[in-house]
Amino acid sequence: MECELYQRIEHIDRVRTAYIMFKDIAIATITEESSSLNGDFDWVIKPIWENWVLCQEKYDHNVDIAGIDDTKHKEEYIRQFNPSFVTQRTIPEGREDLYPLLRKIGLTFNDLFEVLCRTHGYCGNDEYYVSRTPDIVVDVLQQNPPYDIPDFDTSSYGWID
Repeated sequence: MECELYQRIEHIDRVRTAYIMFKDIAIATITEESSSLNGDFDWVIKPIWENWVLCQEKYDHNVDIAGIDDTKHKEEYIRQFNPSFVTQRTIPEGREDLYPLLRKIGLTFNDLFEVLCRTHGYCGNDEYYVSRTPDIVVDVLQQNPPYDIPDFDTSSYGWID
C-alpha cells in the first residue's frame, strides 16, 4: 500500500501545469494541484517516457529528475509535499532577500509554481528547466536567460469551474 503522501489530495479545484525540459525536449509535465476547501496541495510529475529515450538517442543523456525513481516507470509520481525538483529551483521561505527577489519576477508572495515558470526553474545541479509550453526552448546555459513573466493575472490561472 502506498503512503498517503504519495496520493492525490481531495477536492482539487486548481490545476497548473508546465513542462520539465532538457534542451529542446519535454521530458515530463509538472503539475501543482490544490484545494481551496482544505488548503492541501500536491505535485504530480508525469514523465514522457518516449522523450527520455529520445534524450539518450539525440544527446547521449540519461534523464534523472531529482526525487523520481525512474526504475518504477510509473505513469505519474505524486507528492503531497514540495518535491526536491521544486525545492532545488525555488527561493526558500527564510531567505533574507526573498521579497526583493520575488518583486524582481513580478510576484508579491512565494508562489512556487510561478517562481518555477518565471525563472525557468534552472539550477546548477543539472541542465533541466521549466517551460509553460513545450515549444518555448530556453538556453539556460546563457548568462541571465530572460524571465517568463506572463501578461495575464496568474492569481486566476488554473481554477476549475
